[in-house]
Amino acid sequence: MIREQWFGKTFFVTLGTLAVGFLLAIGVFHNLAEPFALALIGLGILVLTIWRLEFGLFAAFAELFANSHGHLIEASVFDFPLSLRMTVFLAVMLGWLILIIGRKIKLPLKDSRWLPFLPLFVAVAIGLIIGFKENGVMAAFDDGNAYFSLAYLLPILSVEWTALRRRDLLQVFAASATWVIILSLGLLYEFTHFPGWLLSQSYTFIRDTRTGELTKMTAGIFRVFLQAQFSVVVLAFLLAPFMWLKEINNKTRFWLGLALVPVASTIIISLSRSFWVGMMAGIAALIPLIFILIKPKLKKTGSAIGLSAASGIVGIIFIVLIILFPLPYKTGSFSEFSLLLSSRTTDLGDAAISSRWNLLPELWKEIAVSPIVGSGFGEEVAFKTDDPRVLAIYPDGLWRTSALEWGWLELWLKMGILGPLAFLWLFGVLLKSLITDRERQAWLTIGLTSALVMLFVTHIFSPYLNHPIGLGFILFILPFLEAKKKLITLPLSEKSFLEKTRQLAPGLAAPVTKQNN
Repeated sequence: MIREQWFGKTFFVTLGTLAVGFLLAIGVFHNLAEPFALALIGLGILVLTIWRLEFGLFAAFAELFANSHGHLIEASVFDFPLSLRMTVFLAVMLGWLILIIGRKIKLPLKDSRWLPFLPLFVAVAIGLIIGFKENGVMAAFDDGNAYFSLAYLLPILSVEWTALRRRDLLQVFAASATWVIILSLGLLYEFTHFPGWLLSQSYTFIRDTRTGELTKMTAGIFRVFLQAQFSVVVLAFLLAPFMWLKEINNKTRFWLGLALVPVASTIIISLSRSFWVGMMAGIAALIPLIFILIKPKLKKTGSAIGLSAASGIVGIIFIVLIILFPLPYKTGSFSEFSLLLSSRTTDLGDAAISSRWNLLPELWKEIAVSPIVGSGFGEEVAFKTDDPRVLAIYPDGLWRTSALEWGWLELWLKMGILGPLAFLWLFGVLLKSLITDRERQAWLTIGLTSALVMLFVTHIFSPYLNHPIGLGFILFILPFLEAKKKLITLPLSEKSFLEKTRQLAPGLAAPVTKQNN
């Protein structure tokens, strides 16, 4: 049931493509082959999009959810830094435009799913216009270009998302999250089993491609944080409801618990307190939704909670096993990892937290300058930081940056009060659409809703709503919402036909069971 839902052909094709793409990025890293690699990838995705629009979108979502910042491959084109993410975006949007011009598809203007985005589009436009004027074109573009990914809304709404295509989309997401798991745990193994002089090239590649942050926390333990680990957290919420389903037998539940072990390991080794806080909010939404939509019995609830907790505990053990694996030789120890995990969960006075609190009053002062329309993208805030990397350059600790930790306040600063209000409006509309549409499978409603709550809470401390990954997840939800067409009336016979179709394939195709086989 779970295997057919998540791990079909699309999953393995996507996972293999991501692995090949990563190896290609290593091969062309900082050499003359980078622009040719980008051209080849762009042309391939353009052809793929023209052939099947949903395939182009699958490629876009895979790149988005598997790569933290989209700079896995980057080349200078007429002095403009063109990244892999930009290349994919341009290829998909150009392919969509060619299909529109060729009348293969139509503009989805009658689809009501784009309407909740309208206030956000206005807020982004305000932020760009003011930013261009006050902070400079390049500064505003560099700060606000993530919002251009919202243009994917048009091709997404141009696809008729059948049950099969939705399942393929879920498998693309699962493969992307799986690749992030492999990369995260692989980096953990590498950086706890090899000496520093052998790790310099790997560290440089991860740093320069902005794939992640590798921070030496103790003598032999590195923190492995990838922004794309957000995808792993979402995967946890999508898989968790299966524990409570009546159709799941004990054997399948055991294998599901085993699959959640590396998921838990990746979330733990990220050492991201923002993820952990967001997950608590997501769990607070997940539990009541399970009782409302699945209505599990007490015995089933107890076993599901127990197995979920066991997956988390075994996830910690799995990290320890990776660290202590003796080949070629280990540089970390269990005591170091235990001390690191303990300090990360209890120490509220480290440099990262103190810097956030130092930023807060300065951020409020900047917001007060223009609270209605904002100061535009590219606006910087100066504050004192305790970050040792900054102190090594600026001994006084004074730091100016436009990349701010308090996500909701950053929206207010750069887009005015309409920025956070537009996102809250979008959140409310999506939440209502997810919960009220009972034709969708219960596990999918629970997973998407809980992950959406997690995203908006995580954004308090670690900005994701101004990042293509967070924006991409909001767009990812749209194919699973009911497409309500505006200004369209159907004859009675067609209405009856559509109603029968919905009964046969409601929302997403039901997970395959023995009866279906």
